[in-house]
Amino acid sequence: MKLELKFSVVMLVVLGFTTGLMHAQDAKKEKKFIKKVAKEACNCLDGISATLGKEVVLEKINECITSSIIRHQTDPDSDEMKETKKEIDALLKAALTAKGDTIVGTNKNITVKIRSDKNFREIQDYMMEDCPRMKVLVASDDLQSDKSMSKNPEALKYYHEAEDYFSKEKYDKAIASFKKALEIDPEFAFAWDDLGLTYRKAGNYDEALKCYKKSLEIDPYGTMPLQNMAIVYEYKQDYKQAAETYEKLVEANDQDPEGYYGAGRSFYFAGDYQKGCDYMFQAYLIYNEIRSPYIKDAEKMLSAFYQDLKEKGQLQIILDAAKKYKIDLK
Repeated sequence: MKLELKFSVVMLVVLGFTTGLMHAQDAKKEKKFIKKVAKEACNCLDGISATLGKEVVLEKINECITSSIIRHQTDPDSDEMKETKKEIDALLKAALTAKGDTIVGTNKNITVKIRSDKNFREIQDYMMEDCPRMKVLVASDDLQSDKSMSKNPEALKYYHEAEDYFSKEKYDKAIASFKKALEIDPEFAFAWDDLGLTYRKAGNYDEALKCYKKSLEIDPYGTMPLQNMAIVYEYKQDYKQAAETYEKLVEANDQDPEGYYGAGRSFYFAGDYQKGCDYMFQAYLIYNEIRSPYIKDAEKMLSAFYQDLKEKGQLQIILDAAKKYKIDLK
């Protein structure tokens, strides 16, 4: 796999689409297309469960976008489309697993551009800004374990009560209710996780860490407490500890880009520029592979690394890392 990144002062842009100036009319038409596709794709997301796991959720989000792109690139009311409805259905099915840029109809009369990096990424960006369901899904955690949720009705009652207080930013009351749930069921892992999150929101980082560690004692394979622990260490500016925690997250799930991204950022801030660049490029590649909208964060971070290392006279560090992962920096 070989990708090209183009750096600017503030960010880098993934190449792979035709560049050049567009006329104002074309730009307006394209913006309207992106907005229309994004709105339809957003409606499609209502049928996706947030408990499916990050990889499956992202795959289904991108299926919604791809399906919407195809529907808006073909006019279903035209005579040609009516006659070739079966072919359009076949195109749609093929598009969901396609790796190329285009899918061509069997009679060669229909060509649908489904994988334009530029449009696809802009649609994702638009949805991240204006589609609340998109934000919920991309932030969703992995599948629950046996100890994630309590089976005790009384514990669940206090848990949901605490969630309600948390949503209203009444953190003291949320903490009290989470504690009541845990008094009833001390092995309620999600309650420990959410109690930790509430302490973090309230600025009590040490108590938050205790809660995440307790959650890991109950469920050693839980990735959510690991990620939250790393975030707390970042808040405490203990970047070395944060980096080591993110590495554990990578070990627990080497297909999740969040661990690589966090490790890259934390190692860099801790002064280990080589590991920072190495992990961030890995995050970028996984984000790109799964077509995650969070690829922009990796791009911005890599751009910041590039500029910082250039100013420090250590640019070769990121150049070597880019070469290692077969990425051309422009």
